[in-house]
Amino acid sequence: MTLVLTAARGLAVLGLCATPFLAPLPATADDDEPGAELFITVRPASGGEYARTLTCDPDGGLHPRPVEACDALREVDGHVEDLDVDPGPCPMIWDPVTVDIAGHWHGEDISFHRQFSNSCVAERKLGPLV
Repeated sequence: MTLVLTAARGLAVLGLCATPFLAPLPATADDDEPGAELFITVRPASGGEYARTLTCDPDGGLHPRPVEACDALREVDGHVEDLDVDPGPCPMIWDPVTVDIAGHWHGEDISFHRQFSNSCVAERKLGPLV
C-alpha cells in the first residue's frame, strides 16, 4: 500500500511541475497583429506586374519603403483615395497602370482600385505605396 501511495504522490508532484508548461503564455506586444496590413498590386498594361505587402504599426512587410509608405498613410488616416503625395506634372502618355490595394487600417477595411493613365500619375498620387 505504501508503494502505491508513494507512486501516486510522485505522479501528483509531476503533474504540478508540468502545469506551468501546459498553461497558455500571456500575450505580449510581439504577438499582436499590426495596426494595418495592406496588399498592393500594380499592373502596368505594358507588363511587369508586381505585388507587395505593407504592414504599419509596426512598419514593415515585403515593401521596399515601409516607413515612408506608412507615414503617407498616417497623414490621411489610411484613406488611400485622399493621398496626393506629389501633385506635379506628368507626361501625357497613355500607358495605363492599374493599382489595387486591399486590407485593413486599424480595424477598418480598405479596398482601393484605380486605373491611372501612366506610372507617373500613379506615383504622384500614391507616392511610396507604389
